[in-house]
Amino acid sequence: MSTIHTVAKLIGLTSAAWLSGNISALSLISVPAVATVKAESKLSNGLAVRIWEQNYELGKSQNPLIALTSATSLGFLAWSLRGLRTVSVVGLRPTPLFAIAALSTFGLMPFTVAFMMATNNKLLKYAEKAKKDDLAVTETEDVDGLLKRWTFLNGIRGLFPLAGAVAAGIAIVA
Repeated sequence: MSTIHTVAKLIGLTSAAWLSGNISALSLISVPAVATVKAESKLSNGLAVRIWEQNYELGKSQNPLIALTSATSLGFLAWSLRGLRTVSVVGLRPTPLFAIAALSTFGLMPFTVAFMMATNNKLLKYAEKAKKDDLAVTETEDVDGLLKRWTFLNGIRGLFPLAGAVAAGIAIVA
């Protein structure tokens, strides 16, 4: 196995696993914490969506590049190792496993566009309104519902790179 393949395996697997954790932490920890504080201490809708917006912007600034880097590394492995005939514990050769890993990891981007953008845009609209006056956002039920919906969809989104990391891990140990 060449050094380039070893490096690609390390980059592909670790970046997919890290990305899954990074995305999932927002749905498992960060946004639920905002919802809890909002409910228990009367955090305004405006401040809640502003906190969500900061999480969103930070994720948007780093996660697409990490997903692309991971998917590219895994796709390179699928292509360059296509001649290997070893079979993994799940009965597949490394090439289809690395291809599954690449597509799974990259799959979070079209999922985001197709299923999350409407929710994102509504929350961003409220965040923009809150920048002028955090008490101006009075649509409590809508904000709460949007945050719950976003948390659920983002949790699903975090499973894409997790599936990629698992498929890559199986391919690597094959």
